[in-house]
Amino acid sequence: MVVLASDLEVITVTDTSVAFTWATYAPGVQTAYGFAKPTVPAGQKVLLAPADGGELKTVYEGFSESGYHHVMVEGLEPGRAYRFECWSDGSKALPSLGVTMNRAAPECIGEFTTLPALEGQYLATFALTNDTHIGKPNHDGIRIGNFGLSAEPGDQPFSSMQLDGLLKTVSAAGIDTIVVNGDCTDSNRPEEYTEFLRVMNGFGDFGKNWFVTRGNHDNHPPGLPNINGRRGRDIRRGKTDIPDYFSEHLVPTQQHWATNVGEVRLMGLDTAEFGYAGGRINERQMRAVRAELASDPDRPTILFAHHPLTRDAVRSHIGGPAFMMDWTQSKKLQEIAAATPGVKGIFAGHTHRSRRGIADVGSTDFCERGASLGYPGGYTRIRVHTDGYQVSFHRTTTPESLLWSTKTRWSMFGLEPELMLGKVSDRNYVHKFANTVAV
Repeated sequence: MVVLASDLEVITVTDTSVAFTWATYAPGVQTAYGFAKPTVPAGQKVLLAPADGGELKTVYEGFSESGYHHVMVEGLEPGRAYRFECWSDGSKALPSLGVTMNRAAPECIGEFTTLPALEGQYLATFALTNDTHIGKPNHDGIRIGNFGLSAEPGDQPFSSMQLDGLLKTVSAAGIDTIVVNGDCTDSNRPEEYTEFLRVMNGFGDFGKNWFVTRGNHDNHPPGLPNINGRRGRDIRRGKTDIPDYFSEHLVPTQQHWATNVGEVRLMGLDTAEFGYAGGRINERQMRAVRAELASDPDRPTILFAHHPLTRDAVRSHIGGPAFMMDWTQSKKLQEIAAATPGVKGIFAGHTHRSRRGIADVGSTDFCERGASLGYPGGYTRIRVHTDGYQVSFHRTTTPESLLWSTKTRWSMFGLEPELMLGKVSDRNYVHKFANTVAV
């Protein structure tokens, strides 16, 4: 059977590996926008060669029953350019999104470069995800007749399935520490916390193997999907009482936490405030964060906050200032980070997109990471050395999650991936430290 191979993405690039994804459709299917299009089973083949010479050679052959193809190629050389092609049953996979059809995109030119190897002493590896939204009934909020992205009757709720599959993928990669960076629940209901804890406790122990920050959805009136307009004003004026289940089960409100993974300090901030979609940090927490960092200022440290902190994030997102961190507090946090030699990066969720930002103060690395909830559906691996850290995005590889990717690829009629996927250099990069860390 002739197929159409489309939606090509170079989803993961590390110093020694690359992962490609694409989908196969029936001939004549129009991508990239519209209602969800069903995929068809097909073979999968990847050809690879160094960009500086040599013929393309087959490095992988297989078959996908789901029609969604995910192929990881390992054993590559750090910092080297490679040419590639991906094929299914005689059809060459082509990109279909604006971000992947850009003239500089590896999917467009058929060439990628592995990340440079870090040469310093290895310190630690951990995983990061965000916006699990346990309890969310419908992925994109759209229901038109039978159209809409949700779990099939009798199936495991998709948010639980995605988180469960993600944790299995992380465990299979040999990683035993993960941070969930906010919006753990969709609407702050008791049953959502029960389910979140059930899934997370299957990975390991809270406070040892897994850690969380609070997101704005974790502060919602139970069962309400948003706090826009009057709802938010009533909360801020004290007219609406909201139970604080997050404090009861996880971390007290407006309180940071810190832990060491190997020689690396991880610190989680609570940027969620009742009645606001955007971020706030009270003065008590600000003082505590400053004191924590000052107690060991040279220790390599990575911070996590659900809300992005930079003006660059505000300017580049449709939500604007009200959706992001309060600027006065954000500037103060950036000043604290810039004045602490050990603070190397601050990672955020909230926007569900993969995007590196630009610091307003100093040279701290700021980055927003994609959600576990749906497309592109995965986690971030951060590997820290004394001279820098490597960031790479990895898709959740359970069959159920890859099948879900074929559906949520069409979220918001296929427009959402344009906003969420990001450039390959946003998803995968090396952040070199100005000075090698002494441990």
